[in-house]
Amino acid sequence: MSLIELMQKRTAVGVFSKTTDSAFVEAAGYAGLDFIILDTEHGPASLETLHHHARAAKLTTMQAIVRVKGVEAHAIGSALDTGAAGIQVPNINNAAQARDAVNAARFHPYGNRGVCRFVRSANFGDQEKASYFQEANQAIVVLQVEGLEGVKNLDEILDVPGFDVLFVGPYDLSQSVGKPGEVDAPEVVALMQDIARKATAKGVLLGAFCDTPFNAKLLKKEGFQYLAYSVDVNIYLEACRKVKGVINE
Repeated sequence: MSLIELMQKRTAVGVFSKTTDSAFVEAAGYAGLDFIILDTEHGPASLETLHHHARAAKLTTMQAIVRVKGVEAHAIGSALDTGAAGIQVPNINNAAQARDAVNAARFHPYGNRGVCRFVRSANFGDQEKASYFQEANQAIVVLQVEGLEGVKNLDEILDVPGFDVLFVGPYDLSQSVGKPGEVDAPEVVALMQDIARKATAKGVLLGAFCDTPFNAKLLKKEGFQYLAYSVDVNIYLEACRKVKGVINE
């Protein structure tokens, strides 16, 4: 079952990843997560590391999504060449940027992605060409709306064809309303609810970041089907803290 098919049945659960160790990615898959977002916007992973991470994810049923730094065609194509299941593009502020992101992620006739079939995603040229191009055009495209400009242009962004999930970044949204980090502020919650209402009305799948069980449940109730819960290195940190607490009780 693809991640999109899964989201049409239930909420998909994943994490952001900022590690450079592919063992963490592989372990997350064995834990049963549905997806992992390999973060190159705020994380240290190189393109070579992304190849190892994508390979580690494929040892499990978990889908790897690469968050690129922005709307940049070469970065989007390179991320998909790793064999990752999809890409996530931050800071989408208008329909033109949304179209550019989709165009960079799709081959003809749906886009203009740079063509090289001698890459990991095509089994280094072993996969039959027509099959590869057809399968590659099923890659998941997630667009992030994170600021007031994107919210203002949301209706036009939602009308852009070819992307799969609209992702809302609550922390950046809180920054845009002048309350950085206050993701529970009434202004931020109201914006999240308004975005959810508009996306649901147009049949667009919704994603978001959360880092508390309370917020996760609220987002799920609002209809968010793609929830990224916290970050792998922070989850590890908190687990180590709990271990110390157990021993010192």
